[in-house]
Amino acid sequence: MNETNATILFADLMNSTELAKNLTLLEYDDMLCDFQDTMFEVVSHHLDYFGYEGEGVDSEWSISGDELRVFLYSENMDYDIRNALLIATKIKLAWLSSGFNQRVLSEQRLVSRIGVGVNCGKVIKDMRPWRLKIGKVGPNIEGYAINLTKRIESASREGNVYQIMVGASLYKKCQQNNKLNVAFSHPRSLVFKGLGQKIPVYEVVSFVNFEILPSMPDSIQEGLLEKMEITVSILLRSYISTLASNNGNGGLDIKAVEPAQQALDVVEYKPVIYNILGWLYTNGNNVRNLEMAFHYFDQCLGLEPKNEAALLHRARILEDMGQTDLARHAYQEILFQNREHPVARRKMAEFQAIQ
Repeated sequence: MNETNATILFADLMNSTELAKNLTLLEYDDMLCDFQDTMFEVVSHHLDYFGYEGEGVDSEWSISGDELRVFLYSENMDYDIRNALLIATKIKLAWLSSGFNQRVLSEQRLVSRIGVGVNCGKVIKDMRPWRLKIGKVGPNIEGYAINLTKRIESASREGNVYQIMVGASLYKKCQQNNKLNVAFSHPRSLVFKGLGQKIPVYEVVSFVNFEILPSMPDSIQEGLLEKMEITVSILLRSYISTLASNNGNGGLDIKAVEPAQQALDVVEYKPVIYNILGWLYTNGNNVRNLEMAFHYFDQCLGLEPKNEAALLHRARILEDMGQTDLARHAYQEILFQNREHPVARRKMAEFQAIQ
């Protein structure tokens, strides 16, 4: 019996049962085929690119239906964790820009998304007699860490950013490794079926790694930036149009934040994404957070100091926060570059009338 430390990744299509109700059998099969092909391309290329031998030596993985399972167990757990996070990010980007989702977007329908759970822990690699009887010479991998990771993956539906959830074991390892540019949300204590106790779960809210795009398969990397920009543009405009028409119930603002956050990792022209994120955090029913909104408008202005939309939104936020003097200064900044700006002129007149 062989005990080893493993980094475990589970990923599957979110709401696939609900999607199946609205798709024909052929459309559903087309979605599964595209999902499986995309997962195969990304994972097989990634493991080869980063020097994994596979075949049970230091890693193994499988795809079944709408689920992907990856096990990494080289002798370097920090290396395995970094690769698991890379795989998680890459499969989400690849699926968002996949052929199936591109067709769905062209029909003005919402894309399907992937939920991911990642954790690490001890597992048993053991040869089961029944596997030998059916001609499978590789060992089975078993352990509590596997069951826990699957449940962590199920919690990804509740995520607000990347919808990549990790367990406490992986979180602690990342905190000890200052070479990983990854940030997490505050922990959520969740009770999972069959476990009987609260388990802390963390969402990845930022992962900066310049290996993401270069290590993509050529077949996916080609035109990926253009596809992502088109995807994000269509998707976010759809979300924002719905929100702006006061039909923003149902968590559309939460769904919009995820692709916008992902877009920041791949698009070259970031100001528009910063503005969209700022708008979502200002006007979303479920993600409203004026401090976050202000942060994103500031990020936009850091790249484009004269971006009029960001300047205006920032001024409005300051006014909503009760920062009257700062709001007046922000409106003056708008008028400094555009003396005829109607909103800024009206606001300055209101401030003067109060005085």
